[in-house]
Amino acid sequence: MNNTVIACVDGSPSTRPVCEYAAWAAGKLGAPLALLHVLEKSETPAVSDLTGSIGIDSREQLTEALVRVEGERSRLLMAQGKAVLAGCAELLKQTGQPDAQLLQKHGALDEILAELGEVRLMVLGRRGTQNQVGSHLESVIRLQKNPVLIVPETFTPPARVMFAYDGSSESRKNLTRLTVSPLLHGLSCHIVMVNGDMSALQDAQAVLQEAGITTETRLLEDESVTGALCRYADAHDIDLTVMGACGHSRLRRFFIGSHTTEMLSESRQPLLMLR
Repeated sequence: MNNTVIACVDGSPSTRPVCEYAAWAAGKLGAPLALLHVLEKSETPAVSDLTGSIGIDSREQLTEALVRVEGERSRLLMAQGKAVLAGCAELLKQTGQPDAQLLQKHGALDEILAELGEVRLMVLGRRGTQNQVGSHLESVIRLQKNPVLIVPETFTPPARVMFAYDGSSESRKNLTRLTVSPLLHGLSCHIVMVNGDMSALQDAQAVLQEAGITTETRLLEDESVTGALCRYADAHDIDLTVMGACGHSRLRRFFIGSHTTEMLSESRQPLLMLR
């Protein structure tokens, strides 16, 4: 799956915008697009250990029945997933992406991500079928070694992007990546720093301006990194927030710790996490 944009679909309210944002990203990057539906291993299988709970004959009969139930459940989930994939493929045809690859995987999340390899971009919905904030979103962000785009339940073609900058070596490296990525070409970029240094912010602005990227800067002072970023994004009609998945000091704790869920919950914009 090298250089492929992967859209993770599950039939939740986020499925349509996941497809639309993935099609937008694939078009900007000139990359192939694949749809992925995952059937994870059940945490509570229908078949359990009945030893000692009932008589031998009854236990064997019930175990056989439960095996059949589990098999039927798996068959129905696979059929449901294939229907979701087919519906998404039809949607993509309408957006000018007729050749999306359809993938259905079964197993543990970490094994599936490892099997996919070096994808160009993974697109997921903020809200999944099991949880208001996608059921395994933080796990994917931590496990995935490549950029992850988390999207809301409506699609808006990005025109204004906000880059959350902290002055660290990782943040500077991500800034340089923005200058060469076709994903953000033609977009207006706001570089926002919370509780940082103005000279570092100006240096970051110079990097983007030299690359011909229209740039605005803002240094914010706030006890809440999450709150400051979200309020700025709302006030300036930001269509896409970009940030690194790791940094240093306060922002490192922000991205790696519990504040990740807070940002995913509070932000109204799609969130591009760079690794």
